[in-house]
Amino acid sequence: MDDPKQFDLTEEDEYAIEVAISVAQKLLRKAAVSPREIVGLGHALYALKRLPDTTPGAYVEFGVAFRQDFEYSGGMRYVTFIICEFAFEISRGGSEWDKHVGSDSFSEPGWRIEIGAGARRECFHKLADLEEAVQEYLNLGGTISVADESEIEFE
Repeated sequence: MDDPKQFDLTEEDEYAIEVAISVAQKLLRKAAVSPREIVGLGHALYALKRLPDTTPGAYVEFGVAFRQDFEYSGGMRYVTFIICEFAFEISRGGSEWDKHVGSDSFSEPGWRIEIGAGARRECFHKLADLEEAVQEYLNLGGTISVADESEIEFE
């Protein structure tokens, strides 16, 4: 029986976690990051680096979104990472709008592993592109987001 305090990680999962760590570190180096976001990214890094062990009380979402609006059309793209005591997730997607047609949102294949549940590893071929996408969104004026609801008791 699997240990409920550990994730059952594959080599692909380990690569996805490395990408998440790299992105969190990249976000920490940005001047626009607030002190509260720095703490949240620290919690995320702590939990990510402890994997495959769980981190009780961890819950952090972080990522970047880029919005571009013109007079008659526009869109938004995002990359988001979630680390908590029972799951690790990567999601990517966005939306498009046109004044004459309307709007539509979309999500791209993602990544999710959970303690004691199945896994969804759909975006392995795109993991290498995630860091580049984050950097591109930041270069274009993207917004960093960090939501930290962690209540971690550090050892």
